[in-house]
Formats: sequence, C-alpha cells, structure tokens
Amino acid sequence: MKKFFPLILLTFLFAGCRSGKQAALNDLRGLTTEIEQNATSFNFDEWLKEQKKFEKISKRLDKYEYSAAENHEIGELKGQCVGYFAKGVLGKASNKIIDAANQIQGIVDGVKKVLTP
Repeated sequence: MKKFFPLILLTFLFAGCRSGKQAALNDLRGLTTEIEQNATSFNFDEWLKEQKKFEKISKRLDKYEYSAAENHEIGELKGQCVGYFAKGVLGKASNKIIDAANQIQGIVDGVKKVLTP
C-alpha cells in the first residue's frame, strides 16, 4: 500500500489541475448562460458585478493551456459576454440619459408654468 501512495497522490494532484482548468471553463459557460437569461432584467450595478465575475474567470482561464477547440469555445463565450455587456450597459446608460433629459424638460416646463402669467 505504501508503494501505491505516491501514485495515488500524483493522480489526485493531476485530477485537481484538470478540474481547475475545467472548472474555469465551466464557470465561463455558466456566466454566459446567466447573462443571456437575465440580460433584460439587470440594472447598471448588476452589469458591473457581472463584468467583475467575467474578469475573474478570464484570469483563471489564462492560467491554463487549452486545446484549439476549447480556445475557440472560450473565445466565442467571451465574445457573447462582451456583446451582452456592451448592449446592457449602453442600454442602461442611455436610459439614464433619457431619464435625466426628461427630468430636465420637466423642470423647465414646471418653471415656465409658475412664471407664465
């Protein structure tokens, strides 16, 4: 049994490395799915939170070597996330601008109403 212990230990260490690699890819898959399913309901702060998750996962992915097929999938998933970020954040930002413009117009109309005889 003592002779097999180093072999068993190496097997677990190797499996741990593979699982870290696979876990990072699975996390990117999960994040992409989460963003896709919830994109319309995220507010601005939630988009920033999702972006931070994306950055953490990207750093983890950079630690490992992937096959050509896995790299293609990673690129595609990252592209989808970036697309959703751009669409979501810009949409929320433009909504805030429109809201602010409407409030400014309301202020102007309110002042006119009070000052007009």
